[in-house]
Amino acid sequence: MGYKKTFRYSTGNPIVDKVGTMNFTGNVIPMVWFKTIRYPNGAPHNNAIHILADIVYWYRPKEERDEESGRLIGMKKKFRDDYLQRSYDQIADTFGLSKKQATEAVKALEKMGIIKRIFKTIQVRGQILNNVLFIELIPQRLYEVTFPEEIEENTLSPPKEIPLSVEGERGIPEKREGTTSKATGLSLKGETNTKNIIEITNKDYLSINQGETDMDQMDAIEIYTQIVKENIDYEILKADMKYQYELLDELVEIIVDVVAVQRKSIRISGVDYPYELVKGKFLKLNSGHIRYVLDSMEKTTTHIANIKAYLLTALYNAPNTISNYYSAEVNYYEYGNGRNEV
Repeated sequence: MGYKKTFRYSTGNPIVDKVGTMNFTGNVIPMVWFKTIRYPNGAPHNNAIHILADIVYWYRPKEERDEESGRLIGMKKKFRDDYLQRSYDQIADTFGLSKKQATEAVKALEKMGIIKRIFKTIQVRGQILNNVLFIELIPQRLYEVTFPEEIEENTLSPPKEIPLSVEGERGIPEKREGTTSKATGLSLKGETNTKNIIEITNKDYLSINQGETDMDQMDAIEIYTQIVKENIDYEILKADMKYQYELLDELVEIIVDVVAVQRKSIRISGVDYPYELVKGKFLKLNSGHIRYVLDSMEKTTTHIANIKAYLLTALYNAPNTISNYYSAEVNYYEYGNGRNEV
């Protein structure tokens, strides 16, 4: 039912009274999450926030009441398994995201330590399904991002190291992102419900954690690619047929390469600039700056020997030169020879 019983009392405001008769259910988003769940550039991670709200909804217990008396007799979970089962396609469809966006948001929540991904092998109607995604919610970390003011010294504790887990006969272990390179062991759960902890020496674990730095770098590139595309309205630019897709993608790649790969300085037009300065400028680039660079490229008639260096310089200078460029264009068409071209 969408409406509850009519109010016995009035608040004095007919709108408030009417809303009070509506039975709202579903996800709840604490406003503090927009401050505690963020991209590396400080912007709220809206996709991760909405997905987390849905995960929390399913992990909130459901009241169980006596049918005759209505008396509360217990609490029960909303899902059947030990953990909430979801697929990236499911999440994408629910929130109107691409599968890549859904995957990135779930990984971001895991990297913050709020959830943990578990991959199981399950049997459905006699059919074996491998690597089915289950999501474990970490209550302590959820509490920290929801009530940061109650955490000692107003700081959020780093995500705790959690062993890799393999459940079922054919499950494939998923490396937990954001953990240190020190091994804590593998938790193996089989049909007999026994739990075996396997201690792994540093030598044995070396083959596992050798690529950890590379994986962290790949995660950073993936996250910054999403941020940059949102900043410049990538899909809108791509839909504008007068721009070449290849050049637009090259600009995105250059921006991501600058902001995602940390270094002491970046050389632009023969001058070494501090990395943080260049990174800050590139994260502020918007669709107007990209259109300006693309327009400039289209009108360039001189030979460009090093296209990447040229584009890097153009992107860096775009915020400073865009106003003068378009002012000159207006003057040309209003008062100069451009009048004859209209």
